[in-house]
Amino acid sequence: MKIHIYSFAVNTTFPIDIVHRQYQKYMKDEFEFILFNDAMDLQTEKDINTIAGCNKIKCVRVPQSIHKTQNPSEAYAATLNWAVQDYAVQNKHENIMLVHTDVFPIAHVSIEEVLGSNIAASTTEFKILNGEGIIYFYPALTIINMKLLNNVSEMDFGLETGLDTGGKTKTFVKNNLDKVKFLENSQILNFISTNKDHPLIQYFRDSLSICGQYELSAGWVADGLYHYMAGSQWNATNPSAAEGHSKRMDLFLKYFY
Repeated sequence: MKIHIYSFAVNTTFPIDIVHRQYQKYMKDEFEFILFNDAMDLQTEKDINTIAGCNKIKCVRVPQSIHKTQNPSEAYAATLNWAVQDYAVQNKHENIMLVHTDVFPIAHVSIEEVLGSNIAASTTEFKILNGEGIIYFYPALTIINMKLLNNVSEMDFGLETGLDTGGKTKTFVKNNLDKVKFLENSQILNFISTNKDHPLIQYFRDSLSICGQYELSAGWVADGLYHYMAGSQWNATNPSAAEGHSKRMDLFLKYFY
């Protein structure tokens, strides 16, 4: 079983090269890592292409014509739909993994084992709207067996009122509850308390300390994959938060570069 890893880069080259090496180090499955260059400006597009070329990473340009807005959530939804409904289909990719650029393994992992016989496995969001509990895919980490989809268009990552990117997958989840695996993403504090012998335990303790001091997200771990949460920098214009992000990045590079 070959896994095609779809990693999406938009506004930064961090930490593309590190992430690529982590997959090479820890993936048990046969896989191909594909970087989707979704930059909206020419310089960032060139920077992403450069780091991909230097690290011999396959890089695919996302056609910018699919974007009708620069709203990050809507733009990411459009990119995911294009990647799944067009690119994967045209290239006959049977098993795909959609991940944020800063999601990567920190232990040996088999995506085939994580997915099992399910159509899809994903981190999820839960919301209560109009008194109804709704579960939908949180596509920071989503694995899909394309062969088991009856219709590729039913895997729609669009937004719905009150729901973020992936909101429309609520229908797919509701109709396929017995064929969808919900991946539990353990917050770093919980990860530390249950993985005290992990080789990176000191990194996680130090990172959590920085995040607590500067009120930043410390990320999470799911099935051996770590989400650094580099994209959660909406508050980076705040001098204090910017200092925290800088310290956290320095710590990350110390352990992973």
